[in-house]
Amino acid sequence: MLGQAEGLKQEPKIISVVSGKGGVGKSLIAVNLSIAMNKLGKKVLLYDIDIGFGSVEILLGSSAKLTMKDYFQNKTSLDNIIMKTKYDIDIISGGLDVEDLVYFNIGNKDSLFKDFSRVMSKYDFIILDFPPGYNENLENFYESSDFMVLITTSEPTSLINAYTFLKMMAVKGIDPDELHVVLNMARDMKDARKCMERFIGVIERFIGMSPSATHIMRFDNSVRKSVENQKPFVVEKKTSQPSLVIYRLANLITKERKIKEKKTFLDKLKAFLRIG
Repeated sequence: MLGQAEGLKQEPKIISVVSGKGGVGKSLIAVNLSIAMNKLGKKVLLYDIDIGFGSVEILLGSSAKLTMKDYFQNKTSLDNIIMKTKYDIDIISGGLDVEDLVYFNIGNKDSLFKDFSRVMSKYDFIILDFPPGYNENLENFYESSDFMVLITTSEPTSLINAYTFLKMMAVKGIDPDELHVVLNMARDMKDARKCMERFIGVIERFIGMSPSATHIMRFDNSVRKSVENQKPFVVEKKTSQPSLVIYRLANLITKERKIKEKKTFLDKLKAFLRIG
């Protein structure tokens, strides 16, 4: 039965959007990246694991009536918690910390796995918006990443926490196919480029990681206004520098390439549920 579910379609690629600390624009970038990828013809599911303030929903001006908590409490089907948006991306709201799943008494694990297999088969990409900071309870999910997008700013605390996140990944042997580093809210592009160069030099020297690409997003009032108006800036102001950066990132991720063999998200889910 599990094999039948797995064979529905090639699994979607997993994009993990992470940060060393909060307040760096991680969820904002996850939302706009999802929409940009949809504009490039990809079917995208955005999973809001960072549930602190329901920021993904706020940024889109919508509110999820049902969350993963309802699903795990057997109150509804997985299909019913997928929220459609006017931007043609689908959203799942966590409703609980992912690590809290450990404490749920999941009765029919085979059924749960088949539900996820069936739902995931509908998408080309699944974007996971993680809580800020490295969390050992989420390592199986980090490991499932085909692409990891690390968001930071030029502030020292943000850079230190971003470095710490990557250091923990290296220690744990987590190696996504591609690592993209985004320096957000840059007020001086010359200084931002120097900051990015220093940061990349440090992680290459002391961690042994080389990002696939780096991206610098200028501080732009259109971004602030998009948050206030609850309308994504890649839609409201397509030609702004931040929008062009997001579309560049989306193009790099969606380009055709050979992805190395690794355990997939569903493989990790099997291990988590101890099935198969």
